[in-house]
Amino acid sequence: MGVLASMAAGAAAAQAEALNIAVAKTPLSLPIYIASQKGFFADEGLDVTLTECSGGHRCLQLVLEGQADVSTSSELPIVFNSFERTDFAVIATMVTTSQDVKLLAHTRSRIAKPMDLTGKRVGAVARTSSQYFLELYLLTIGLNPQNLTVVNMQPEDMSTALQNGQIDAVALWEPYAYSAIKALGHNAVVLPPNRAYILTFNLVAHRNVVKQRDNDLVRLLRAVERAERFIRDSPADAKLVLRNALKLDQGFVDWVWAGATYRLGLDQSLISTMEGEARWARREGHVTGAATPNFLGLMHMAPLKTVNPSAVGIHP
Repeated sequence: MGVLASMAAGAAAAQAEALNIAVAKTPLSLPIYIASQKGFFADEGLDVTLTECSGGHRCLQLVLEGQADVSTSSELPIVFNSFERTDFAVIATMVTTSQDVKLLAHTRSRIAKPMDLTGKRVGAVARTSSQYFLELYLLTIGLNPQNLTVVNMQPEDMSTALQNGQIDAVALWEPYAYSAIKALGHNAVVLPPNRAYILTFNLVAHRNVVKQRDNDLVRLLRAVERAERFIRDSPADAKLVLRNALKLDQGFVDWVWAGATYRLGLDQSLISTMEGEARWARREGHVTGAATPNFLGLMHMAPLKTVNPSAVGIHP
């Protein structure tokens, strides 16, 4: 972009209504960090404020409370909240991964293989990908979740609780999993991964933003799409942004880099995943007395169709 064009974009951003994005402190938020740091939002004429959260469940809550316009979130908090309210909409999936959540244990707990979790105390973040990953993991190996004690915890508390012996294992997403492994050192046990769960990381907008500010959402998605091209074309520079954004070392970047696919889209598979998670939530008693929500009605596809029609694979 030339100097005059940059000045014009900056002037437009200065006049535009600010867009507050609640962004989870995770590698999956990398396109947002890049779009901010590389000026892609400003190039689109957006005045963006980032509010960081320790987990997408907290970011989504900021949107629901009216403290943010858009949030990053995995699909699980969306599913749980959709049983209670419909004042938000998914505008795009930003990332997919099967490697974000990991199951870690302390050597003192004598957990060397998955079945050793029987009778143990395992930390998980309720109503998030952490809880779903854990229960799906257990069911996949044939272990009834009722045969262990699941302790509801927040991600930033799990490493200390694991070190202190308050719990035996944790289901924990990045970058907290990496930090916990480093803190435990030779006492860390990483259980074999379970690829059955493909996590989606999405952009969710408040209903006050949807339609009324669709032009801003189009600009947001264009900036994110540009950031994802940047990740593919300039991986070394993208890794540096990730290191600086999360304030972690190169070892962490190398640990997580190959695990995520950064591609903007809205696919039918997202609805199928959410419907499956809703059935699980009802079956396991995590929600009560409610029919499965209409997840198609929670999709707002117009902005992404404007940016890249081929990225929308949902057909009403």
